Amino acid sequence: MKKLLTTSGALLLIMALFVAATVDGAWKGYVEGQYNVTAALKVEGTALTGTFSIIDNNAKSENPDDSGYSPYVAAQLGKNVIEDGKVDGENITFSTKFNGKPVNYKGSIVGEKLVLTTTFNEQPVKITLSRAK
Repeated sequence: MKKLLTTSGALLLIMALFVAATVDGAWKGYVEGQYNVTAALKVEGTALTGTFSIIDNNAKSENPDDSGYSPYVAAQLGKNVIEDGKVDGENITFSTKFNGKPVNYKGSIVGEKLVLTTTFNEQPVKITLSRAK
């Protein structure tokens, strides 16, 4: 029985380390087709750090540059430092700020994708990211 518990514990640790390692790195994706999203994630133990950026992809935005970056939207949504990031098995959680208020995200690796969910203006929002190449 002791050997079984030791083996099970070791397998869980290896699985947790594998998930943490797979979250590390650069990710790109979208929110509802209008916003491009990038994330640069770093895992140390169970702590998740990095940046999370949302860039308006709407041609009507004020003065977008060649990449679609709009100063107005970037000021509102732009590049945010990840706060309170955690990795727990297959799941990740973190928060950023929008207009001084926290926006909480949770997600997991699903196949080759990182799928996040959040709530914005009381509406659920799904964000799908793939590894940046």
